[in-house]
Amino acid sequence: MKKTCAKFATAAFGCALVFALTGCAADENADTEILQSDTGLTGGVAATVNGTEIEEDKVTRAINNMRLSYNYAEDEDWKEYLKGQNATPQSMRDETLGTLIDQELILQFAEQRGVTTDDEEIQSYVDKMAENYSTPEKWDEARKEGGFETEDDYKEALRFSILQKKLQEGFEEAVQLDDAGLLAKAQESAASYSGAKRSSHILFKTEDKETAQDVLNRIKSGELAFEDAVQEYSTDEGSKANGGDVGWDRLTTFVTEYTDALSGLNEGEVTKDLVESKYGWHIIMVTDVFEAPETVESLDQIPAEFQEEIRTTASETDSQTAMDDWLLEMKQTSDVVINPMPENVPYDVDMSGEYTQEEMDEINKKADDELAGKVAEEEETVTEEAAADDAATAEGDAAAVEGAETAPAPETTEVEPEASEG
Repeated sequence: MKKTCAKFATAAFGCALVFALTGCAADENADTEILQSDTGLTGGVAATVNGTEIEEDKVTRAINNMRLSYNYAEDEDWKEYLKGQNATPQSMRDETLGTLIDQELILQFAEQRGVTTDDEEIQSYVDKMAENYSTPEKWDEARKEGGFETEDDYKEALRFSILQKKLQEGFEEAVQLDDAGLLAKAQESAASYSGAKRSSHILFKTEDKETAQDVLNRIKSGELAFEDAVQEYSTDEGSKANGGDVGWDRLTTFVTEYTDALSGLNEGEVTKDLVESKYGWHIIMVTDVFEAPETVESLDQIPAEFQEEIRTTASETDSQTAMDDWLLEMKQTSDVVINPMPENVPYDVDMSGEYTQEEMDEINKKADDELAGKVAEEEETVTEEAAADDAATAEGDAAAVEGAETAPAPETTEVEPEASEG
């Protein structure tokens, strides 16, 4: 839940151009103010990170943009969303501010890991995006609709996005699995792939049903080999070069009709009837079925595609953990001051009808603690002998770790607008 909230907040701040291009102009005839990106700005400072200020208005705009992007502009819709996320206005502000603090830490400390960008690189991204619009005026309009009033605002967001991407790539390189590590991960997850089916197909156009039926009859009679039929008849050029192979169902999303047909086939079997989908008519053959061994002793027991999936998933998880740990270290050595939420921000709706006061206090305290970086430490179990020998030290260690801090996980931020006008 918390990660989802943070993701939405980050998307609203970093992806404003993507999600806000539909426009949010106010209705001049409306009796009440319609939410816009700049609604309810209060000024002031939400937090400082090593002396660098994060403006309160930056938090407000991020939440306003998120509400606009996901159609939560009306207060009742916003309240319903918050309730569904077990969130409050205060916890949403904490999530958003936490993301902005992590962004500032990356901007300040990325160079320590050899990660840099420059004006030329940033300008190249700006130029690339501007090329998608027929005139400079249309690009300017799109950028402003996305929440970036000036090109410098957009460049600031790009600077963070580029640095974050490079940092992530660096951590991914640092945690690449060797074969022994991959085997260990495969032993943990091989069972989740059990029952996976690999298939090939021959695709015919919708109007070619008669031809498709004739080909299926000839395959079933043994007159025509499936592989030869692929080369002669299939209209799916993407799979044709590979004998009609479309991969494993656990790694690919197929249309429902295709998936349903696969469920009734064993290895080596071909569909008894033609399978119709929005793409046309399919003749499907299952070419392989994976059944996970009880004990994985060698990577040879796992299909190469599953190995790559396991490796990629592990790399993403481990690199994110490494990046989180690095951010934690940077946060612990930084001077971070967090100021209270203003009372008159537009996202501060009355949640008294959704929660009891005790429930709101609990949600807010948890969010405040996460923003401040506090974590609950599990007490280590020690033997009576160790406790007797080092009771004073153990007591001192317990007091020391009580205030230990951790940082919330950063979210990937994209800042590019739509690739076409609209």
